Amino acid sequence: MEIVGIGTEIIECVRIAKMIERHGEMFLERVYTPDEVEYCCERASAIQHYAARWAAKEATMKAIAARGHGVRWNEIEIQVDSVGQRLHLRGNAARWSESLGIDELRLSLGGCRTHATAFVIAGRK
Repeated sequence: MEIVGIGTEIIECVRIAKMIERHGEMFLERVYTPDEVEYCCERASAIQHYAARWAAKEATMKAIAARGHGVRWNEIEIQVDSVGQRLHLRGNAARWSESLGIDELRLSLGGCRTHATAFVIAGRK
């Protein structure tokens, strides 16, 4: 794989908790997909899962150099399957990524009670 871009992010979980508290449903709809909201709400440590997804979205924005190209937060989705967690792009995020020839995104998430981190590698085969 040829690396096209990388992105990393760390966020304090309390920052996401405050955004959800302050802006509620508007924040959730702007940043997360319905499936992500459902996934996080089903977890005992929902805020940590929201924070990890926010970090992954920010790291993805950096890896695909998406700023200023009309990419929305909720066009980047973290999906969980039997293999683990992976990124799925739609809308402007998918179009922009395709225009750069990116056909592979690798995601690594980490975190603890207070912080969440993400690292994304964007590449072409």
